[in-house]
Amino acid sequence: MDITERIKQKRGQDTIAGILPGAASASVTDVARSFGLLDSSECYEEIDAVEAAKVIENVLHRDMAYNTEIMPFSLARELSGEFVAAFAGSDARFFTNGEWGRSTGALGVGWTPVTSATFDTGVLVVSDQTFGCVWCMDED
Repeated sequence: MDITERIKQKRGQDTIAGILPGAASASVTDVARSFGLLDSSECYEEIDAVEAAKVIENVLHRDMAYNTEIMPFSLARELSGEFVAAFAGSDARFFTNGEWGRSTGALGVGWTPVTSATFDTGVLVVSDQTFGCVWCMDED
């Protein structure tokens, strides 16, 4: 089972995850559209790979609405690391929609919704070879 299928299986139905073939001229809005997310560039902020891994591990570990544990932190870290590692050696750029799960901000503070869910966050990856997405949604 590939890493995105493992993420969806462990996180649940309100998770978008995938790695698709890329294109040299792709933008973050192209990638967002490919995964059914709002395709407005104002919604996404570029972050580095370390910060991307942190966002993914936090959103896999705990529910955004009630902060309840979804999976053990060690598993969330493992899955996050494997996803980000899938883009090692490429020209990958990582994007998220705010501070949720980042080490620079408190959990749950400042994000721009890109789905119809009450809470949503994740990481989009843009590179010449592949596109990637791990996006999680929760309701209160």
